[in-house]
Amino acid sequence: MTFDMSQPIAFSLEEASLARAAEWQQLIQELMTETDTFLIASMRDGDEIPVKNDAPAITLLLIAEQGEQSLPVGIGSIENEEIGVAILKQFHGAGLGQDLMRSLLDWAKLNGLSKVWLDVQIDNDIAVHIYQKYGFLSVDEKEHFTLPNGRDTELQRMILEL
Repeated sequence: MTFDMSQPIAFSLEEASLARAAEWQQLIQELMTETDTFLIASMRDGDEIPVKNDAPAITLLLIAEQGEQSLPVGIGSIENEEIGVAILKQFHGAGLGQDLMRSLLDWAKLNGLSKVWLDVQIDNDIAVHIYQKYGFLSVDEKEHFTLPNGRDTELQRMILEL
């Protein structure tokens, strides 16, 4: 996935669909090389079967368009009231994650959710700052994990009442 960063790139959001399933699977694979987020979530959840929740759910793709190229470069979702956002590193710092977060929160309010929650690595200062900016509050104790690569991290649960 290569974009010419010296040329204009247009961004849009679209709901994830089967039409782009292969592209967003590729995006997730690339994100997994850049961040421990997906690994940590699978370790946190383990073999636990999620409790069925009738709350509405959505997955949004952040689409980058340049010339004939149109590919997802970020993903955001809400499921079982858990909200998550991930953007490829090459697109960090442009406010795209905040735009995606804002769209997800607007969707959550329109669909009657009373709260959303997330787990954040406490050493991810930028993410913690953004979540606090939106009004997320830390709750519960921090949870320690040692990842398969030997890296130690702690997760902090944060909740936003809508």
